[in-house]
Amino acid sequence: MRSPAMQKFVDSFAQSVYGRSQTVAVQEHICVTCGKPVSSFRNDKSAREYEISGMCMNCQDEVFGKD
Repeated sequence: MRSPAMQKFVDSFAQSVYGRSQTVAVQEHICVTCGKPVSSFRNDKSAREYEISGMCMNCQDEVFGKD
């Protein structure tokens, strides 16, 4: 869990860069980066990353690589 101040910062940053906050993206089950609906993840680690960053599997692969 993030502190309220940290979550506010993350949401503000995401809003300015992607046009949507991380909190809203996760609540609406969409990717904060590309805005597409989130469907599934390769493993539990990737699903947890979505909870942290709000990025779908495809965007995670683009940022972190597939392995």
